[in-house]
Amino acid sequence: MSAIEQYKPYLTKYQNNIIPRLKEIDLFLKTKPSPYTKKDTLALLKISNEELEELMKKNNISKITSESFMVIMKNGSDELCRVFKRELERGLTNYYSPEQVSYIYNIDIDIILNAYAQMGVTKLHHGLLETLFSNIYI
Repeated sequence: MSAIEQYKPYLTKYQNNIIPRLKEIDLFLKTKPSPYTKKDTLALLKISNEELEELMKKNNISKITSESFMVIMKNGSDELCRVFKRELERGLTNYYSPEQVSYIYNIDIDIILNAYAQMGVTKLHHGLLETLFSNIYI
């Protein structure tokens, strides 16, 4: 078995852990009337009740609306929340530098640079993230 075969492509993690949850949150926010329940927020963001209470208190949130949901998500401790926060910090963009992808998805920069080189690009359109992730084994 080669070294690469021992690892899974990051694409698997992205498709199984990140994309479905983002779609679920998007659908929820678009179809459910606010205010949202704490139970739904906890389930979607995979954070503890204690963390939710702390975030609501810290950010002066009395009811969970679509706007306050995003504040909670940005400050939550779950992996998806951290990716969301780093994405916002780097700015929503159509093109990503290797450094942006490395930071947002918490992947070593050398691994990202190697994947960019394999694709022959220096900037990556957001629509090609899955292609990039298929070249990254972690």
